Amino acid sequence: MGNKADKFFKKFKTFLLNLKIYSQITDLSSVSRRYFVIGYFDGVLTIMGFVVGAHLSGKVTSELMIGAGFATALALAISSGFGAYEAEIVEQHIRKREIDKAMLREVGGIIESAHKVAIYVSAFVHAVAPLVGGLIPILPYLIFTPDVAYIYSLAIGFVSLFIVGFAFGKVAKMNVIISGLKFVLAGLLTLIAVTILHPIA
Repeated sequence: MGNKADKFFKKFKTFLLNLKIYSQITDLSSVSRRYFVIGYFDGVLTIMGFVVGAHLSGKVTSELMIGAGFATALALAISSGFGAYEAEIVEQHIRKREIDKAMLREVGGIIESAHKVAIYVSAFVHAVAPLVGGLIPILPYLIFTPDVAYIYSLAIGFVSLFIVGFAFGKVAKMNVIISGLKFVLAGLLTLIAVTILHPIA
């Protein structure tokens, strides 16, 4: 049992070390951070729009909000992940080709592995982020009645938008409060647009 645990931790340590090297080669941490912010933002806004639209229709049940909300978040996650995967195949191929050109030969080994890993990690991050972001506004419907959950859902959504905006501002070394409020403003404008355009739909 002890040997298996030692082997596991050794492999995990090697994986983390390789991942750090891969990140340095492909700027993976920066790309993943951008994908997470974009994906999370999309997930929260999409589900908040869904929540508002559903309540404006006047036919809301907890089962509907949970089931349809989860399905919407999952569809967005799959779409985002696949889109990122296809985009990163092209992007990493271009970067790899530039390295090959600079080295005057086709480079393999750790560099080739780094670009392959970057594709899968970026796609995974962009798939998970909208799923996480989208599920958060649905959580109140697991606990409260639809009318009460509606208020909590929007409140949680706006708070989560501010937090991710705050974090984005901190990473970018910008004013974190303004950055957080910009994300909240984007959410507010989205919900206003949904409310105004809903009768047309």
